[in-house]
Amino acid sequence: MIQKDSCVLEAFVSPRASRSDVRYNHGVIKIRVNEAPINGRATEAACKELAKALGIKRAQVSTSAGSKARTKNFKVEGLNELQALSRLGR
Repeated sequence: MIQKDSCVLEAFVSPRASRSDVRYNHGVIKIRVNEAPINGRATEAACKELAKALGIKRAQVSTSAGSKARTKNFKVEGLNELQALSRLGR
């Protein structure tokens, strides 16, 4: 059986930002999204932005904890933690 790499990344999500982006500075991941935190739209937008920043498909990113909090845990399939953080640090 082949083991797929996966990891959990903790990120701070800022809804209603002027632009959407992902930043990784000093060990902290910050995701800014345009969407309002209504009916999970900001969380969905954060998943899309994180997937785009990592260069992977949207289906490979999901929330594992904190879906209604600003600090969320995102489960990333296909990358280990070192690979994910190095892609964000570029």
